Amino acid sequence: MKPAAKPKALLMLTIGALTSIDFLQNGMVAFATAPIMGEIGASPEEYSTIAAAYASVAVVVIALQRWMVERMGWRRYVQGALGAAAIGAILCATAESYPGFLAGRMVMALGCAGMLTSSRLAINLIPPSPARFLGIKALATGICCGTAIAPWLAAVIVTADRWPLIFWLVAAAALALLPATGVLPTAVVAPAQRSDAHPVRLVALSVGSFLVLFVLQRSYYDFYADRLWLVIGAVAGAGALLAFVWTESRSARPLLRLRSLVEPRYLSGLALFTFCYVTLGSNGYLLPIVLQRSLGHSWATAGQFYALGLAAGVATWLTISRLLPRWPSPRKYFVAGFLALAASAWLLSRTTPAPDLWGHILPALALYGVFIMTLMPVTAMQTFNGVMHDESVFSHAQQTKNMLGQLGQALGVTIATVGQQWLTTLHYSTLHGAINPASPQFQETHARFTAAFSNSMDPVRAAESATAQIAQVLAQQSALLANIDYFRALAVVGVLAIGVSKFQKVLR
Repeated sequence: MKPAAKPKALLMLTIGALTSIDFLQNGMVAFATAPIMGEIGASPEEYSTIAAAYASVAVVVIALQRWMVERMGWRRYVQGALGAAAIGAILCATAESYPGFLAGRMVMALGCAGMLTSSRLAINLIPPSPARFLGIKALATGICCGTAIAPWLAAVIVTADRWPLIFWLVAAAALALLPATGVLPTAVVAPAQRSDAHPVRLVALSVGSFLVLFVLQRSYYDFYADRLWLVIGAVAGAGALLAFVWTESRSARPLLRLRSLVEPRYLSGLALFTFCYVTLGSNGYLLPIVLQRSLGHSWATAGQFYALGLAAGVATWLTISRLLPRWPSPRKYFVAGFLALAASAWLLSRTTPAPDLWGHILPALALYGVFIMTLMPVTAMQTFNGVMHDESVFSHAQQTKNMLGQLGQALGVTIATVGQQWLTTLHYSTLHGAINPASPQFQETHARFTAAFSNSMDPVRAAESATAQIAQVLAQQSALLANIDYFRALAVVGVLAIGVSKFQKVLR
């Protein structure tokens, strides 16, 4: 028994660590975007190009995941991915400019992109038995732990002014996992049974994904100024992706067996996954902004409370993992998850300029963590039941889901950024129009600020600083009102999703 237990433990460690590394690095980079941007001297537009390049490389790498495993074997593929992740992280840690950081992130994508897919498919290396559920538990635990720790760790590192440490930690984790990968098999697939990767179709996939992701990322900066070019880019990118799908579905030896994935249960689960990824993208962008800019808290405070809230996802998963084997029917979990999302959004929509972080913000963040770790594991266990008869089809189903995950998160960020920009402008115009310099309220506020500034500067500069302070408060209030509108809309979506969950008849 003991000899068999050690390989099993190493396999569980590999499954959990792969997802943890991926979600940890993505979470830390997303939370520390602004400091990293300043350190490498990149403009927001340039940084959006980095994000688009990373995601587009990730889409292609995920598409090629099984193709590479068939030719390299599991062990060499995972070891190569960990090596690429470590090299890319080292390049990012030592980068002093935008081009160097861009190159590092693209190399990181070569390694990190396939980690989630590899982790899930490695569970199939366990013979069919209840032990497979232990693999699923290891995978989900890696996801929720990496997601919860990332903002806190990034905040601590940024506060200490040691941003390269983010990437040194990722490199160290990737290299530390290498010995455990010895438990993975080395067998390759016979040439006659391998999938085929056509160069032209791969070009269509890579170009199409980059154009779509680039347009989504740049829409925040250029949506109103260069709308025509963004639309042209989006149409061209979508056309290239559709061409890839069309040619793949008609190929005798496709890279992805897309025709076999046209199955009601899988497509319904894919739609639900896409919604989850869009929500992850939009909330992952907005929640740190709410804590830092709208409410004016420090990086350390924002990271601490964001991590504490997401830690509720860990407790949720520990509970769900015990309930699922006894009561596997998904409807109640869907309803509970969307109820948590609606409640979280409703609480955040009632945010005041100076809320109680412990009594108001933390419960909302905790409910968001409950939503993530209720919906995603349950959806994962329900989506793939109709495609598990064939290992190849199951692999392609996982790859397709994770490719859409990259696009879904980018779409979520775009919805949040463009929506916030529009709503903030709308609220700013309304508030600015209501401010009259001749009104007693304005004069009283201006006099109070002027008196405060007069202690450290001359009267003229104090009056100018008071006006600037009022303008800053106006901008902060406008952003807060825009955030409130977003969370109100999300609460409505959550309530509608509860209704759909109760009456849908596919995932049951």
